[in-house]
Amino acid sequence: MNTYRKNAVMAGVLYFLGTVFGVLSGVIGGEVLSSFSFGKPLVGVDVLGIVAANSSRITGGSFLILLMGISLMAMTVFLYPIFRKDSEELAMGTVLFRGALEGTFYFISTLSFLALVLLGNEYIITGADSAALQSMGNVLYWFQGRLAPTGSILFLIGAVCLYISFYRTRLIPRWLSVWGFIGVVFWMASQLLKFFNMDPGIGFYLEMVIAPQEIVMAVWLIVKGFNPFAIATLSAKTE
Repeated sequence: MNTYRKNAVMAGVLYFLGTVFGVLSGVIGGEVLSSFSFGKPLVGVDVLGIVAANSSRITGGSFLILLMGISLMAMTVFLYPIFRKDSEELAMGTVLFRGALEGTFYFISTLSFLALVLLGNEYIITGADSAALQSMGNVLYWFQGRLAPTGSILFLIGAVCLYISFYRTRLIPRWLSVWGFIGVVFWMASQLLKFFNMDPGIGFYLEMVIAPQEIVMAVWLIVKGFNPFAIATLSAKTE
């Protein structure tokens, strides 16, 4: 019987790498990238001046965002063959929202930060006296602030499909799926606060409910793989 061990390991590795790349992007990207992670946007400062002074860090952080998107998109490909044995709709929902749409969000986010770097460099070349560039930089910076919660909502829809599939199939312990559901609720609250500019600074802590769950689930998939009994049940169901 096919235990889909390779699929479990690859999904776990890609899930783990995606989380690591996401954390490192905020660390390496400096205060510009981390301002969105911690819900503390840069207000009343020379945004383009800060961007120009940290252009290398922002570029490095942007590259890690791109790698995160690629990892998480690829992760859904390895889960789809198993999930579809239970529900084609949930499997497609996972691939669409946690794969294609979430990956598109990370791609746009990467381009947005790189465009901000180009504006910052041009801002310095012109002598830091261009009001038009300052306005463009501020708009692009706040566009990223709106993009983050919008993309996260797509991620959360995909996460719900993912955890429902895991819960129904019992491929991993159900307590991990329940932990994921709880994390989704807290993350959604965080993103709605950010979307409507109502975050008092607690958004980051709300998001931390699901962050350790993703690490634990990734490690579980790598070390334990899928539940053999659950795989056997799904195989019998499709037959």
